[in-house]
Amino acid sequence: MSEEQGIIVRLKEDGLADVMTEKGGGCEGCGASHSCHTFGTGNKMITRARNRVGAQVGDQVALSLSSGLFVKSAAVVYLLPIVGFIVGAAVGASLREVTGLGETTGAVLFGFGGLGVGFLITIMVSRWAGIIGVLTPEIAKIIRRGSGKGIGVAVDPVCNMLVDPATGHENLTYEGTTYHFCSPGCKQVFFRDPGKYLG
Repeated sequence: MSEEQGIIVRLKEDGLADVMTEKGGGCEGCGASHSCHTFGTGNKMITRARNRVGAQVGDQVALSLSSGLFVKSAAVVYLLPIVGFIVGAAVGASLREVTGLGETTGAVLFGFGGLGVGFLITIMVSRWAGIIGVLTPEIAKIIRRGSGKGIGVAVDPVCNMLVDPATGHENLTYEGTTYHFCSPGCKQVFFRDPGKYLG
């Protein structure tokens, strides 16, 4: 079981929460990267997690992702393209008479085709896993309750960048809630269709 600590910056209506965490060394190639957003070249990132413990904005929490999910992530990211390459190479070599290609040429061409198919399947499986929440981390416990006033940081609802409400000038009040934006462009995009970014 892997555990990471962070602070909740936003609650979602669907039982999820956005948690600000430190970017770790294991982030590259992580199969759960669909639920994380890194901010520029900094080490802060937002991780979307299931909130079954009732944590609130400003609470310091522990996130967990089981070892089994790490294995599934690795299998999706690494094994499917390799299997695609091997199957493609075997098919290409066996179809040398049908295609008119030499055994080696057919194996190489079909192998790379199978690799491409493997990557496409990986993307589809990753999106499916993201939709059903298979690879989404969970808030395991509340370490320390916040003040209930937040942590002095807001998240741009359009691009998920961190925004300092005290210094940021791009904000908009919608249905009684003030939203902060990193730029006039994000503010304009939100203004056109708020429901798309709040749903």
